[in-house]
Amino acid sequence: MFWQEPEEWRKLTQRILAGDQGSEDEFARYFYPHILAMAAGRLRDQEAAREITHEVLLGVLQALREGRLREPVKLPVFVAGTARNLINQHIRRQIRLRHLKTLDLNEAVGSGRPSSEPETKIEDEERKSIVRSALQMLKPVEQRILFLTLAKGLNPREIALKMDMKPEDIRNRKSRALKIVQREIEKKIRKERQGHL
Repeated sequence: MFWQEPEEWRKLTQRILAGDQGSEDEFARYFYPHILAMAAGRLRDQEAAREITHEVLLGVLQALREGRLREPVKLPVFVAGTARNLINQHIRRQIRLRHLKTLDLNEAVGSGRPSSEPETKIEDEERKSIVRSALQMLKPVEQRILFLTLAKGLNPREIALKMDMKPEDIRNRKSRALKIVQREIEKKIRKERQGHL
């Protein structure tokens, strides 16, 4: 996947650690297409692949700035491993949040359709309560971004136009919001399960 000489990676890592902005740009230019190809191949979603690529670059750069890479000559391996982990996390997150994608967020925060089965109705109400609670942890702008993403199916570029923001900011806020919602949903579910034990 990567072909530079190991010594070049060590030098690049040292320059980034020293705060050389040009080296950070060089790092991003080189690794961006590799990470994007890797993410796109796994996710088959260009928009999600771009978001993951952005996260990988930021995450690795932060690690390099803090000197957390013990073997600089293995920089490509570190980048590939980080990309693999974030792609897998994204896939798991999408699976966990799939019900949100099929659930109209208006219904989640409002009143839903009545169910003919009492047990199903109780489960629906519990699920909506969990979703409402998780959404309340978000800032209003993040709630709107999630609504436009999940209920309306808009991509970050379209949302950015609607909200007069940069697509990059939309991606960052959406990623943060999804992580918060996921964390809160999992926390509530764990708490409820423990209460039933």
